[in-house]
Amino acid sequence: MHELYTVLAEYYDAIYRRRAERVKDEIDFVEELFRKEAERGVKKILDLACGTGIPTLELARRGYEVTGLDLHEEMLAVARRKAEREGLNVEFIRGNALELDFEGEFDAVTTFFSSIMYFDDSAIQQLFNSVKQALKPGGVFIADFPCWYYGGRDSPIVWDERRGDERLVITDWREVEPAFQKLRFKRLVQIIKPNGSVRAFMVDDELNIYTPREMRLLAERHFRKVKIYGNLHELRPNDRRYWLVAVK
Repeated sequence: MHELYTVLAEYYDAIYRRRAERVKDEIDFVEELFRKEAERGVKKILDLACGTGIPTLELARRGYEVTGLDLHEEMLAVARRKAEREGLNVEFIRGNALELDFEGEFDAVTTFFSSIMYFDDSAIQQLFNSVKQALKPGGVFIADFPCWYYGGRDSPIVWDERRGDERLVITDWREVEPAFQKLRFKRLVQIIKPNGSVRAFMVDDELNIYTPREMRLLAERHFRKVKIYGNLHELRPNDRRYWLVAVK
């Protein structure tokens, strides 16, 4: 479990290169949500499940005071190196999003890259309580999550990436259990060295499926105001990615 965030941490940015290229647009949208939905000015942000800091560092580049938190020290080590290389002052700490020690310290809490899907029905309630405790009054929580149904796109997807002189061949597929609202996300990463030797890693993670309505109803138990947006805009019938926006 979670090989993607431990043994493959050094390869994470290469694997997610295409998603990283969209992060600036996503943070543009998040800033719009800060202005529209937050009931206080947003300066201080806690980014949960920050990983190697792809969105975290983009927020820092825009002048926010950002703290990144993640369970995996391997990911945080990569994030710290990137921040140091760019001269960005970001605090990266190891911790569990369900057990935050913060009390009313942040104007916004974020979590990106569908990380909220790792929390089942019970854990997501803990997460919302933890986030609410960390937020200042009027602060906002923003999290993205995908549509589980992509209209038949369950066949494997294969693509190549590069990391230095290494070639990565990545195969993604998934198995959906609609009755239990579970999604098994599977990924085979083959790392090919210049001499032709190959290392292979198998990722097999169980994720939780939430519809926009379910996410809204769950969040409304904890937050004063909740809204679901579509993919970088107001919610539309055929959106394939959603954004939870919840105000303390």
